[in-house]
Amino acid sequence: MQNRRTILQKAKTADLRPQSAVGKRLQKVLERAKELFKRPSRHADESAERHMRLMEESVQRGDWQTARDHALALGVLGEQLGDLGLIKKAGRGLRRLDGGNRIWQLMAASKQLRGRPDWDGSDLAGRTLLVDRREGDLAIFFQFASLLGPVVAAAGRCIVFVEPRLAPLYRRTYPALDVRIEGEEDMAAVDADVVAGFETLAKHFWPDDPVARAPFVPLEPDRRLVAELRGTYLDGGPGPLIGFAWGSLNKSKDLPALDDWRTLFGSLQGRLVSLQYGDVGPALSEFERHAPGRIIHDASVDQLTDMDRFAAQIAALDAVVTISNTGANLAGALGVPTIVMLDDEFRLSWPAFGETVAAYPSVRLVRKGGRAWASAVQEAGGRVMQIIGGAGDGG
Repeated sequence: MQNRRTILQKAKTADLRPQSAVGKRLQKVLERAKELFKRPSRHADESAERHMRLMEESVQRGDWQTARDHALALGVLGEQLGDLGLIKKAGRGLRRLDGGNRIWQLMAASKQLRGRPDWDGSDLAGRTLLVDRREGDLAIFFQFASLLGPVVAAAGRCIVFVEPRLAPLYRRTYPALDVRIEGEEDMAAVDADVVAGFETLAKHFWPDDPVARAPFVPLEPDRRLVAELRGTYLDGGPGPLIGFAWGSLNKSKDLPALDDWRTLFGSLQGRLVSLQYGDVGPALSEFERHAPGRIIHDASVDQLTDMDRFAAQIAALDAVVTISNTGANLAGALGVPTIVMLDDEFRLSWPAFGETVAAYPSVRLVRKGGRAWASAVQEAGGRVMQIIGGAGDGG
């Protein structure tokens, strides 16, 4: 029986003119063969399911090396099949598992745009590069922000589309960057020589060799506003100023109870600045009992509408202790010393093990690790005390 490769070769060399009966018949065979090649074989499906299952099982028992091996194998399989879904799953898994530059190779491949040339790392001198997020939440703009520095330096022109609230931060940090607003114009109509998702930038500027890695560049807040907010907060009492956030709309998160924060407040000096969004009144009343006269809630800051003011508020602080949220990512992008408390789930934004975060040099992770939250919160408080050390009033 002829294999599919032989059928394809014969079809390509045959007379495929419409008037040829043989051509018509072989054209149908060719089209069917191509569809067969597109469709993963049963063996490939089984291999993908096996690697996914074994990766998840390895994660559950904390066997990170084995989990990484299966994620790597899944990526290779996805590339062989041309299956963007598998490639994306592999990249997302490796992102949690310290997969190095391979993460960004896979993630960039899974997000390529049809019909527009993705930047391949070649010389950008005199060329225009358009950068956009393609998919993902707000954290993408914080995690990859520092990569725009080398792009702006290398390209004749760099255009980046951002979420509207982040335009002031991006423009202030990179004055030469052409910052556009998502949704205000058709990106496909923008004149650019090459395009790139943020993961494509990481592919080229975050190699496995840490020495060759693009340096971290913090986002630049409004320094006048930073000084104004810091002065206002310190008028109410001595520092240091420590920001904190405790709640999330994501019901899948396992979070410390309000009472768990009592231990942390008792161990910290200075003033405690709420970075929490939403209806904070009941929680703040509870916290005021634990730290009377030390809690600050600045109603002039609303991160849901004015991210620039929120950035200035965070930059005015000596340290931040928080659950995983937008504020944690923004604090990391600003270079503010930050402790992020993580539950035991496998979160996309944070590595599954270790305490450091490659994208945010100023962030340290404290994991629940199967214990009671009170213990993890106490550890977080100790880490914050190490950060602020001799911060004094921070004036």
